[in-house]
Amino acid sequence: MKPIQQSEIIRRLRCSAGHLNAVIEMAEAGQPCEQVLHQLGAVEAAIHAAASKLIICQVQTIQSIILGSSSPEQRLAELKRLQSLYTTFLRYPNHQIEVSHG
Repeated sequence: MKPIQQSEIIRRLRCSAGHLNAVIEMAEAGQPCEQVLHQLGAVEAAIHAAASKLIICQVQTIQSIILGSSSPEQRLAELKRLQSLYTTFLRYPNHQIEVSHG
């Protein structure tokens, strides 16, 4: 994982943690359910964004192996790993990967 990718993923996870702590405080304070649920949506979105970035990072990391390895076994192992990661990711609601070109 490149340092800039790692930094972005960690930033998104810290954002998720901050949102979740705020939701916990709201629930403890007895805030209306609608407000708590709205903020839970922000937590979910932040976690989902981090998961999306992780998948993209992994694809970028193993693409040279999948495309260029002379070992069919190694290519197949990486493809299976990628499939497993993506299957896990699909368990999240609203499973869309944010793709940025750059």
